Amino acid sequence: MSLLPWYIAGPLIGLIVPLLLILREKQLGVSSSFRYAGSFVLPKLSYFNYKKAKDAWQVQFSLGILVAAVVFYSFDLVVDPEIDASLDYGLSALEIYSLDNWWIFLFGGLVIGFGSRYADGCTAGHCIMGNSLFAGSSFVTTLGFFAGGLFVSHVVFPLIYSP
Repeated sequence: MSLLPWYIAGPLIGLIVPLLLILREKQLGVSSSFRYAGSFVLPKLSYFNYKKAKDAWQVQFSLGILVAAVVFYSFDLVVDPEIDASLDYGLSALEIYSLDNWWIFLFGGLVIGFGSRYADGCTAGHCIMGNSLFAGSSFVTTLGFFAGGLFVSHVVFPLIYSP
């Protein structure tokens, strides 16, 4: 079961960006909520000591994403990833994406959250928000993301997982 195909979900995300900018004068992003939460845990570190009122709404946005995930899971609306188990890496992926590995995903999410906030944004932030603001650095960064993804998909994976 698929809830929204990419060609519907993508434009909807794309429409949210200008709506947030026009109606709320806010930039779409989630990684700022990590810094906001960190300001309560480690307030003495200079990085976490800042005017956090501007990021409070992003915490609500992030909590909304978390609540939606729990609701979707509770009502069995979660879509299992389509993985070709006949391939070597497909079998590994089926083991990796098991719910038994929740703690690995939690730890990884915390590390990635800190890293993306420390780098002043994540890949999605650069690709979606940065490009919509015509930021040259986001355009170059997005090209790098896609070039790296194509390189790994077409060069590295075939070397590692050749039949």
